[in-house]
Amino acid sequence: MKLTNVVALHGFTPSHLAVIDNAKLYSRQNSDGITELLCVQKIGKVMRVDRISILALAPGIILPLGNGISNQVLARDEVEGYLNKTLAPVNV
Repeated sequence: MKLTNVVALHGFTPSHLAVIDNAKLYSRQNSDGITELLCVQKIGKVMRVDRISILALAPGIILPLGNGISNQVLARDEVEGYLNKTLAPVNV
């Protein structure tokens, strides 16, 4: 499945907040006002995944929340399963 379709299943849409070489940036707005940014970057034969939650305090002022996922490197054939697992809603 195409990357855009995989992340769309979890509410992410393409974002135009930044341009990153060989990468796609997506965002998801949660009902509590928190925005999640997801970046999937192609690096040779592997993919790098980064995700962070942010809160916009005012125009141009953004507060990062928590640690997020940073520099998760995966083989291309593992990315879809990883995203489906980590982006799925948490059932408590």
